[in-house]
Amino acid sequence: MKKNLFLKTIMALSVWTISMYSLQAQDCECKSVFEKAVKAYEENYSLFMYKVTDENRTLYNAHKAAIRDKADKTVDLNDCKTILEQYLTFFRDGHTYIIASGQKEVYNENININEKQFKNTYKANNYNLNPIFGIWKSGSYTVAIVPNTSESDRSRDYVGVILSSDNPNWEQTEVKFELTLGTGGTYECNYLMSDHSISKFTAKLINKSSLKVEGLGEWKKVWPEVKQQQSKNKIQSKFNEFHLTYIDNIPYLRLPDFYSVEPSFLDSLLQSNHNKIINSDFMIVDVRGNSGGNDGTYFPVLPYVLNGPIELPVNGFWLSEYNTEMIIAAMAANQGLSVEEYAVQEKKTYESFISNKGTAYFKNPNKHWTFQADTLYEGPKKVIILTDEGTASSGETFVYRANKSEKVVVYGQNTAGVVDGFNGIYQDIGCFQVVFPSSFRATDIKENPIDPYGIAPDVYVNEKDDVLSYAIEHMKHLIESEKIE
Repeated sequence: MKKNLFLKTIMALSVWTISMYSLQAQDCECKSVFEKAVKAYEENYSLFMYKVTDENRTLYNAHKAAIRDKADKTVDLNDCKTILEQYLTFFRDGHTYIIASGQKEVYNENININEKQFKNTYKANNYNLNPIFGIWKSGSYTVAIVPNTSESDRSRDYVGVILSSDNPNWEQTEVKFELTLGTGGTYECNYLMSDHSISKFTAKLINKSSLKVEGLGEWKKVWPEVKQQQSKNKIQSKFNEFHLTYIDNIPYLRLPDFYSVEPSFLDSLLQSNHNKIINSDFMIVDVRGNSGGNDGTYFPVLPYVLNGPIELPVNGFWLSEYNTEMIIAAMAANQGLSVEEYAVQEKKTYESFISNKGTAYFKNPNKHWTFQADTLYEGPKKVIILTDEGTASSGETFVYRANKSEKVVVYGQNTAGVVDGFNGIYQDIGCFQVVFPSSFRATDIKENPIDPYGIAPDVYVNEKDDVLSYAIEHMKHLIESEKIE
């Protein structure tokens, strides 16, 4: 979960500290790398003390020994990464992961094509014979998937080219991803992230209208229309997009993530529907499959959801030696200062972190603080929130905050349970970097954890059932019963 500017600063710092990707034996011997990874997590991972306790330490040690045996026998770098990831499974924390060290491979390419040109080319070249060709949409991006051009020296079969985007980092004609045909309907996918760095994923055509990129979500074909889509309603066909539509005059707001659009985009969407929303008996906010992003993205929704100030737990830091160094460096960089300058200009804060090194540090001793939205709207009277096991990270913090409102009823399944630790820090261990949370969601994580089971809904609805239809009917009866009372 990206946690405001502090986390972004840590992310930025890590780019500068990454070493060049190395294949030297002394750096990349899997046996040695495994021991460094274990040391990093045991010393610096904020939730380690909650994940490994006196009750399960024997199980953890056996797990560690079994993975160590594998590492001792492994020489291939990719296999070693898999082994390190197997070690992390004990923690069941989506905020812990392994990445290959090295400078990010950043790629920029433009292919001059617009929607009209693509549609003409599609018909002229019989692209209809291959279901991968077409116009596809996911979140704030619309792309045309075209064949690789003969002029390109890139090893790929197909290219996703931006036709439109609400993300200011992306413009029309830029290449968003590359696909290379694999087996069984799968593709090797070079996906360009927000900063244009390349990440590798596996993609698969689920059907003629759905392309799933594992770990990122689905792209839906919007042109040419396919038979499966003709029977879908507007909500289903735009499930992967930010949009606000109406079901029998009930506002339905779909939030597929909290990273691909700015808060201003969401604010504009809400304001253009403001009068209808505040005069509604209830509205629906759908965060199923929302894997998180930036907490600030959902702030424009809160004035419609909350009905007053809410109490939130105080966040804290695990101040290991390494974490303390990185956190202070991040806070200094946040203000455009060197660490030395920060130590002088912010002496009190600096010394509080240094003096608490080696502890779980909560700057404010109170267990809770009060969050007050700048504006609160009286309507809608009630709010339905839809969740599932794909609702994670800042998707969960939205649910956590929203459900403190008397207006809100949450329907669906438990959220993912990836929120007790945040503020991810990178540590270079040679040929890999390990990433782990450095912070605590609250002081009472041990007694009241959210990870790994998630936030339970107020009304559980089996994932096989139509949660949207059920929630609407349930809410109508609930409102009627409250009127009678």
